[in-house]
This record gives sequence, C-alpha cells and structure tokens, in this order.
Amino acid sequence: MLTKTRSFRPLVGIRATPVLALLFAFGLSVLLAPRVVAAAAAKAPAAPPANLLPGFRAGPMRGFEDLVFAARALNQTDGHWYANFGYYSHDPGRKAYAEGAKLYRLNLPTRGLTALLADAKGGVRDPQVSYDGKKILFSYRPGGTEHYHLYEINADGSGLRQLTSGPYDDFEASYLPDGGIVFVSSRCKRWVNCWLTQVAVLHRCNADGSDIRALSTNNEQDNTPWPLPDGRVLYTRWEYVDRSQVHFHHLWTANPDGTAQMTWFGNLHPGITMIDAKPIPGTDKIVASFSPGHGRKEHDGVITVVDPKNGPDAKEFAKSISKTPNFRDPWAFSEDCFLAATRGTLVVMDGAGRTQEILKLPAGDLAAGLECHEPRPLAPRPREFVMQNRARPE
Repeated sequence: MLTKTRSFRPLVGIRATPVLALLFAFGLSVLLAPRVVAAAAAKAPAAPPANLLPGFRAGPMRGFEDLVFAARALNQTDGHWYANFGYYSHDPGRKAYAEGAKLYRLNLPTRGLTALLADAKGGVRDPQVSYDGKKILFSYRPGGTEHYHLYEINADGSGLRQLTSGPYDDFEASYLPDGGIVFVSSRCKRWVNCWLTQVAVLHRCNADGSDIRALSTNNEQDNTPWPLPDGRVLYTRWEYVDRSQVHFHHLWTANPDGTAQMTWFGNLHPGITMIDAKPIPGTDKIVASFSPGHGRKEHDGVITVVDPKNGPDAKEFAKSISKTPNFRDPWAFSEDCFLAATRGTLVVMDGAGRTQEILKLPAGDLAAGLECHEPRPLAPRPREFVMQNRARPE
C-alpha cells in the first residue's frame, strides 16, 4: 500500500530555502575550515631566523672578539644533572663520564675555531677566564686517567699546567677576587644518599692549587660556584636535611671562606634545579638555568633571569627567557643579551627568547658524540669586591 507523502510546510514567516542554504554553507565551512587552515599554514613562510649578533656586537658585546668553551661527550646512561664524574658505587668499572673532549676558542668576526686542547679519550669541562683575560682555568681528565683535576692554560693554548692532584675529582672552578680559586670536589668522600654516584661540595685553594680546604659540609651536591659583585659566592646547594630528597636544589650564597652560608633564591619552592647562576653586569640580577624537576642531564633547562629585590621567595621575580628547557650554561652580557649552549651548538639569545646560532660543532665532533658546554667571553673583566677572611682553618 502506498502512503501519501506529506508536503513540507515552511515555518511561518520564514522562507525555507534561504535557511537551508545558510545551514548547508555553515556546515560546509565547519568541515572545510581545518583543511583551509592547514593549507594556509603549509603555505605560510617560516619566520626568518633572528639576526641578533650584529646588533649585540655593536652594543653589549662590543669589544668581545673571542669565546672559549668545552666540547665533550656525555654519559648517555644516566639523566641526573650530577652524574658526570667518578664511578658508580655498585661497579667501579662503570664510569659516570664519557670519553672525548676539546677546549675550543672561537673568533666571532671570522667564526674561526681553534682547538686549544684535544683529547679523544679524556674530558674537558668548566673553562673560566682570568680577570686579565690571559689565562683559562678548567677541569681536565687526561685520557687513560679517572679523575678531573684543575688545570690552567694560556689563552693561546700554550703553558698547560696542572694545579690539583690526588684520587679525587675537582671541577666547576672559578677565580676568586682575593687570588684564590673556588671549586667543587669529591674530597668530601661520600655518595649520593639516594643514588649510586659520588658527591662533590665547595672547596677552595690558592692560585697554584695549594692549601686545599673544604668550605661546605653539605651531605649532598654543591654546584657551579661563581663570585657575585659584592664578593660572596653564589652556588647551587642540594638541600637534603629533613626534606624531600628530590625537590630542593636552589641558589645559596657563602663568603669565600665558607662562612655565612644562606639561601639566595627559591628554597621554599620545590621542583626546580637552579644551576649555573652568574651575575648580569650592571645589575643585581643573575641569569641561571632552571632545570625542570630533579634536574636534567648536563644542567639543561630554561634560561631564567632572577631579580632578588623582593626577597628569596618571590617566584614572580624569576623571568623565563628561553622558550624551551634545552639550554645550558648561560652567560649574560646584559639583561637583553645572552650566550648559551644547546646540544652541538652555541647561540646568542635576546630577552624575548629569540636565538641565533653562532656555531655548530664540526661534523667529526658531532659524529664522536661531542656537545657544547660552558661558553665564556675570552676577555678581561672587573674583579669583584674582596671580602675580609672570617675563618681560621686549623
């Protein structure tokens, strides 16, 4: 039996045909919009790379012709920020370091690259330039040996000499304005409480490596000491006393003799490893790597500027600069001009986080697994305030 089809009756006062056409057009636009946006995105030209270096060299980097930095292989079996020296407690044959390193000098105008020291089986780390710009202090583990010690070399690669020795690792050294050297060392003879690698804490010595003495009794890592303009030493302390073992590694200060240790920033805010901190010239601010969580390998993190004027716990006074947490070892020429390393490259960065690559390691270095670390300007710099010694070591 056939049924009679009822005719469609339009709504009163509205014509059916325009409404249907409008609904059809809207639905079609919803269906096609993602494709249109994707096509437009595919056709949109990529943003041109930032060309920062010419302006920087005419401004805050004026007069800086050369940089020095380390290139070395990484421990690929351990992601902890501190697992890069010594051996593992369960197996002395398992080393926390990798083999292969160079100490490089880069000329900015020509991009010429000179190896001041190369060791295919050794390790090079933490170069620091003397106040007169003529010498480089760094840590070196010669191929075939197991320990990093402090060395010094002339800026042209001549005159290599060893400063410290012994069955310990000495690294992350900085010149002090009183003529001494501050560094971290495994001479404290202890192990990470919750892991298998060794601990290094603050020490100091004379310019020739003599009179080594401990400045810290921390039971966990101290890292990356650096003098502030007022003469105090800024460093990272892993705080492990009646606290979570993985959440508190923030910025502290101490006098160069180890007295007056106190928090500088962040100690009430867990979850960030604040490391590689250095002062920003002409300000009270510092630049640091804020490495996420319990810290990433080789201190990778977000380049961050900290202003201390509102106290040690004002999180809003820490400003993120880089757009990703993949940068290490920042150096500030100003509040808007930074130098940093990331993987096999060196970059300059402005205050908005824009970057320009200024060096990529040679293909042979990249094939050997080397990455860039610790870039510093090779130039004279002002000496910080010299503080009166308060300690009387026995």
